[in-house]
Amino acid sequence: MIGALLSATLAVATPKPATAMPAAAPVRRPGPAGSTLLVESNHTVPLVHVVIASRSGSASDPRHREGLTNLAAEWARRGAGGKSREEIDTALDALGATLDVSAFVDSTRFEGEVLTRNLDAYLALVADILVRPTFSAAELERTRKEVLGQIDEQRTDDRVLAGRFFSRNLYADHPYGHPPDGIAAAVEAARPEEITAHFRRHFVGKNLVFAFAGDVEADALAASLKRAFHGLSAAAAPEANPLEMREPVPPKGWRIQLVDKPDRQQTQLLFGHPALRANDPDFLPLTLGLTAFGGHAMNSTMMSEIRRKRGLAYGAYLTLAPRRGVGPVTGWVFSGSDKTVTTLKLVLKLYVAFMEKGLGDDDVAFFKRFLIGSHASDMDVPEHRLAARVTAEVAGLPADFVDAFPDKINALTPAAVNAAIKRHVHARDLAITMVATASVMKKLLVDAKVQESAIDVVPYDGY
Repeated sequence: MIGALLSATLAVATPKPATAMPAAAPVRRPGPAGSTLLVESNHTVPLVHVVIASRSGSASDPRHREGLTNLAAEWARRGAGGKSREEIDTALDALGATLDVSAFVDSTRFEGEVLTRNLDAYLALVADILVRPTFSAAELERTRKEVLGQIDEQRTDDRVLAGRFFSRNLYADHPYGHPPDGIAAAVEAARPEEITAHFRRHFVGKNLVFAFAGDVEADALAASLKRAFHGLSAAAAPEANPLEMREPVPPKGWRIQLVDKPDRQQTQLLFGHPALRANDPDFLPLTLGLTAFGGHAMNSTMMSEIRRKRGLAYGAYLTLAPRRGVGPVTGWVFSGSDKTVTTLKLVLKLYVAFMEKGLGDDDVAFFKRFLIGSHASDMDVPEHRLAARVTAEVAGLPADFVDAFPDKINALTPAAVNAAIKRHVHARDLAITMVATASVMKKLLVDAKVQESAIDVVPYDGY
C-alpha cells in the first residue's frame, strides 16, 4: 500500500505508457470537529471505499508501552455504541461492508468499503467505534490475548520476522524501531485506564483524516459525517512525540544481526539505513534513484545482477518509506542458505558502486518512464489511490502529491537524482539483518572473512 506510492510495483522489463487517472483529484475540505476530509467521486460502481486515519501511529507509543496505539484501536473496534463485537460484525455483514484496523508507524487506520445505499448506516456504526467505544474489561482481555497471539504467530513467518528485527536493528530505541503491533511484555502490562486515555487523546477531530473514494459527493457526505460524528472531540491534536522527529543514530560500518532460527534452508536478508523525511526536496529524486537500483523492473540493478543474471535469489528489491520523520531505505533479498554470503557480498558491492557512480542520463530517462507508467497503473485502482492520498497527507506531503507525481517525476534531472544519491545513500554504513540458522550461517560468514566481532546472534523468539 505505502510502497505503491514510491517505487515501481510491476515486475516488467519495460515501462508501460502512462494513462490518465479515471477520477479527478479529490475535494479537500474541513471535516467533523476540525478534521480533514478528502473525497474523490466516481459513480461507476455503487460502492464507497473508506479510510479514517489518525495522524498517530506506533511512533506515538510511550516508552515501555510499545503497541499501545494498536491495542487501543483494536479494543475500540470490539464493542461500541451498546453493541458487542459480535453485534458489530453482524451489522457490518448486513450492510455488505467491511471494517479493518491497521496500525502503522505514523498512522492508525480504520478502513473498509460499503455499498452506497448503506453508507449512512455504516458511518453511524464507525462513529460509535471512534466516539463511543464501550471499552469493556472482558473484551480488553480477549483483545489482548488476540494481539499477543498475532505477535507470537509472526515467529512462523521468516519475512515478517526479519522486518521486525531489522527495524529494531536499524533504529534501536528510536520510536521507528518499535513494531506497530507491539512487544508482548508491553501489551501485557498496559492498564485499561492508560489504553482508553491514549485512544481518546489521539482519536480527536483535529488529529483525523476522513477519506472517501467512490459513489459519493462531498457536500452530501459532509452532512452525513456531521450527523454521525456529532460527539467527536474537538480537542487539540496531541503534540508529536519529540522522539519521533529526532534524527536516528545511523549505523556505523557493516554490522550483521543474525536472527537464529533452527532448520532454515533459505535466508531472509534485509539491509538499509536511515535516509530522509518525506517532505525533503530530495525525496522524489532519491525515489527515482532507488527505483533504478532496486525497483521491481527486471532491469533494475538488483533484479538484473542478483536474480536474472546469476540466479542467486528468489527476489531482490529496495524501497524508500515515506515518513514524517527520517524514513528508511530498506533492501530485501531472499536466497538459499548456501548462496547467502555470495549474495550479500554482491549486494554490498553493487550498492557501494551505486553510491559512488550514481546513474547515467539514459538510466534516469528510462526509470522516469517506468515510474510514471507504474504509478498510472497502480493508481488506476480506487482503493490504491485512496491509500496513497492518506499516506501522503499523514506524511506531510503536498495535497497534490499523488496527482502531480507523474509531472514531478518527469521534471527530474540527472543532476538532481545523482545529488540526492550522493547526499542520502550510505552504502558503507548499513544495518544488516538475516533470519537463518546461526550455527550454519555464522561459519559461512567467518569463512568469507567477516569478522566474528561484527556478527550479533539473537534468538528468533527474543522479543
